[in-house]
This record gives sequence, C-alpha cells and structure tokens, in this order.
Amino acid sequence: MKRLPIRRAGNRLVINAAIVAVLLTVVVLGFSVSARQERMARDARAAQHLAQTADQVKYRSADLNGWQNAYALEITRDVEGVDEDTAESRAQFVEAAARFDTELNALEALSASPEIEETVRSIRSAFDEFMLVDQRVVQLYRTGGAENRKAASGLILGREVKLYGRIAQGCDASVTLATRAMDSHFARLDEVGRTTRRYIIMLCAVAVALAVTGAVLAEARRRADAERARQAQRMACLGQLAGGIAHDFNNILGIILNYTDFVAENAAAETRDDLAHIRRAAERAVGLTGQLLGFIRHDDVRLEVFDANTVLAESHALLARTLGEHVVLTTVPSPDPLFIRADPGQLQQIVVNLAVNARDAMPDGGTLVIAATAVDVEDGRPGLRPAVKAGRYLELIVSDTGTGMSPETVSRIFDPFFTTKPKGRGTGLGLATVHGIITAAGGSVNVVSRPGIGTTFRIYFRLAENFFETSKPSGGGTTDAPRGHGQTVLVVEDEPVLGAGIARILSTAGYRVRSATSGAAAITAYAHDGCDLVVADVVMPEMSGPQLAEVLRRTDPALPVLYCTGYADETLGTDVLQPGVVCLEKPFSAGQLLTAVRDALDGAAQRAPA
Repeated sequence: MKRLPIRRAGNRLVINAAIVAVLLTVVVLGFSVSARQERMARDARAAQHLAQTADQVKYRSADLNGWQNAYALEITRDVEGVDEDTAESRAQFVEAAARFDTELNALEALSASPEIEETVRSIRSAFDEFMLVDQRVVQLYRTGGAENRKAASGLILGREVKLYGRIAQGCDASVTLATRAMDSHFARLDEVGRTTRRYIIMLCAVAVALAVTGAVLAEARRRADAERARQAQRMACLGQLAGGIAHDFNNILGIILNYTDFVAENAAAETRDDLAHIRRAAERAVGLTGQLLGFIRHDDVRLEVFDANTVLAESHALLARTLGEHVVLTTVPSPDPLFIRADPGQLQQIVVNLAVNARDAMPDGGTLVIAATAVDVEDGRPGLRPAVKAGRYLELIVSDTGTGMSPETVSRIFDPFFTTKPKGRGTGLGLATVHGIITAAGGSVNVVSRPGIGTTFRIYFRLAENFFETSKPSGGGTTDAPRGHGQTVLVVEDEPVLGAGIARILSTAGYRVRSATSGAAAITAYAHDGCDLVVADVVMPEMSGPQLAEVLRRTDPALPVLYCTGYADETLGTDVLQPGVVCLEKPFSAGQLLTAVRDALDGAAQRAPA
C-alpha cells in the first residue's frame, strides 16, 4: 500500500538516464570529433606542404627551362667554350638542375596519393633522361667537328625540348593534384566542424528539453506529494473525528443495551418482544459502528476463524440499503461453511469497498453479484496478485456489469492515490486498502475487466483447518457469566448513566461497587476504602484512565485495572496503553463485562506472591 507510483518513478528514471546519456554522448562525440579533426588537420597540413613543394618543383622547373634555353642558344650559335662548366650559361644551367633535383627529391619523400606519386615518378624519369641527353650533348660538342656539333644542336632543340615538356607537364599535374588534395582535406575538415556543431546544438536542445521535462515532472511530483499529504491529513482528521463520534456513540449504545436488559429482566412477555426489537436495532447500530472503527483502525487486526457466509449475509443487509434501486444485488453464499482465519470487519470492508466501486461503475444501473465458494488453487496460477501456495481456498467473487476498465487501468488500480473518478469524488485509497488487507491476511486477488462488459474481482483466502476456533458472540444476559464473591470494584466512568449501568451489572453479580465520574473522585474513593479492581474508561476529562492507574499504583503496585474504551484503537492524544493491557471495547454486554472482570481478578491473584 505504501509503494511509490511505479509509472511516475519510471518516467523520472528514464528522463534522468536520458540526460546522462546525452551528456555522455556529448563527451564521447567531442572526444572522437577532436581526435578526428586532429588527424584531418595533420592530413590537411601534409597536403598543404605537398602542394607547396610541388609548386616549388614547378618553379624550379621554370628556372631550369630558362637557363637551358640560354645554354641551348649558345650551343646552336657555336659559341666558343660554351661546353665548359665554367661558362656562365652552362654553370647556371647545372646549378638550376641541381636545385630542381633537390626539390624533386623533397617531393618524392612526401606521402601522397598514388596518382600524385605516379606523376612525380614520371617527372623523375623525364628529368633523369633529360640530364642524360644533356651529357650526350656536351660529349658531342666537346668531340668537335661540324657533324657532332650539328647533332648536339639537334638533341638540344629536339629531344631536350620534348623531355622538358614532359617535366613541365608533370609539374603542372602534380601541383594541380596536390592543390586539389589540400582543398579536399580542408573542405572535409570544415564539413566535420559544421556537422559537429549541428550535432552539439541538437544534443543541447535534447538536453534542455529533457531538463525542462524533468522540471515539469518534478513540479508535478511535488504537487502530487502535496496533494497526497493533504489527503492523508484529511484522512487522519476524519479518523480522529470518526473515533470521537464512535466513542460517544458507543457509550450511548452501551446505555441502550444494558438498560434494555435491565427492563427485560422484570418485563412481561409482550414487553420482552418489544425490547428484543430495540436490542436488535441497537446491535445493528453496534455493527455499523464496528465497520466505522474497522475502517479507521489501520493496525489493529483481530484474526479469528469464522464462516465467510455470515459476512456475505451481513454485507447483503448493509448493501441492500446503500447501493440504490438501480443496482440489482445478488448474493450467492456457499451451501457449506467456509471457515477462514481473518478479521471479519476487514472482510466486510473489502466487500463494501468493491460493491461501492461497482455501483459507481454502473451509473445507469446493472447487476452486482457477490458469491462465495471453495476452490483448489494450484501453484503458479496466473493472474494472482500476489502469488499464493497451492491449497484449498475461499474464492470470494464480486462481479458487476459496469463500464469495465482497460488493461492499463487494471495494472494500476491498487496503486495508492490512483483513481479514475473525477477530482473530489475519490481518494484513490479504497482499492489500495483492499489490496493491503488481502495481502496482510496471506490472501490474493485476481482482476478481470473488459471495457463495456464489466469487472470481476476474485479474492482468495486460505480455508482454516480448525473449525472449532470460531468465535461466538457473548450473550447479553448474565445466566452463564462468572459471578463475584464480594470483591470491591471501583467503577470510573465520566458518563454517569453508563457508569450506573456497569455498577448495576456488577452489583447483581455479587460484587461490592463504588462509582466515580472523574479521576479525582476515584482517587478520593480509593483513599477511603480501597478496592480489589478498578474498571476505568481510557479517555476522560482532566485525568485519563492510564494516568489514574499510575496514581493508584503508587499505593498498590499490584492493583488490577480493567480499561474500557469506545475509540477505534488504544491510542488517542497522549493516552497510550502499554502492550498486553486488557481493554474492553464498548458497547459490551453484561456477560462480556463479568467475564473480563473475573479474568482481571484471577490474573491479579496469579501474579500475587504466594
């Protein structure tokens, strides 16, 4: 009953997990993108260096071409000494060739694409062949003779020009390819940056949306918690109010029942019949008060073995007056006794809660069936909440022909504060209370519902093995009740008429009785004559029953005290009874009172030292 709403907690968990996932994604994305950009930046810088080197080779090739042209012109003019390495044009050509070779070596050493490497190899091949041809030209020129010099001029103007064309073409191609690779690397780097920025913006937007959703859910949770606290406070106030009303009403019922018995003792037969009607009406009122107390008594569970058919009969009498004429109520008790060990009041509370919900689900009328039977439940039976061990069980069926529920609603109907009713008409505690009572008693429940068809609750309680533990109500008379032997009983009751009735019952049973209507009067009476037993109301003005007992036991620590109360439990305000203290609930019959008095006196005698 005190579980958190699972679905709302699951939503908060999902949102928190999503926010963490987004943050981790941002971190991982940032790390991976940073590493990728570093690699791409290195590749871009390498491509840039390659393009610059290729451009430098192209520049050196132009320089080589210029000095080769000057050198070739002097060769074709047959300038004397042009073949000497010291000649200006020859020396400049050789130096330009050396610079070109150095730059080409640098270009070859750089990492490049296969296409660029192939182009560089073609430049190297053309340059090497160019230099071999130049050596052949120098050799022919130095040999002398018109034919040799003519052949040298032909090589210069023919073969060398073609080879240089290949060199220049290769240099242009290498520059173009390297520049294209550089531009591609920088473009990819820019694209990765833009894509990363988009992803980061998207993730930040998701994170903001999740944070806003989380804030909204947190605010909704805060409001729901505040509403639950207000509901719980209202329920607590209602419980205190109902407890106070029940206390006063039980005092009135005690007076009615006891004085009805007093009158019946000397009344004529016809009058006794009339008094019997009064007693039955009062006993029905006691039952109604008991239901009220059972609702607000959260922890005071009174287990006993009883026939569930009796609860069905009592519930039928109650519901027939409260459900309304538009609901056809049918109860089907079992032909055989169905003894279970549970709290009868709580079982009736289960039936009443389910019946009221069924009535609300049938605004235009319908049929409500409440049936009880014995069934065998096997291990692992599906649909039971919670699962139970195999055995023979009472199956209590509450079935209606109402609007029904969806599977999503059925999965949540036992959640505290969950309700499908309009605001202000339901607290969401009815079915949660039902489920708590069932599970606390070791039972289980199965719910089957179809929208537009109706809902069926099947409640299972294990059948009791010992049928002889059944409780029997104490009669109203004193014929079989234990009697006293002149013991003195001090009756302390702030309701004078009820106190007089208690005193009359005890006096008739052979006890000497002294009465008081307050704690102070009781202390005075005890100081004069003492007593063997104190019968005291728990809650009284100025001094409660436990406070009175504490004062009297300063004189006689072994003094027995029998408490009486009309409240739902043994605690109200600061009046707390110690565990194990005997407390007689109002209204009680003469037989119940005399039995409790005898038990209290016998218990005191057994505790007294020998």
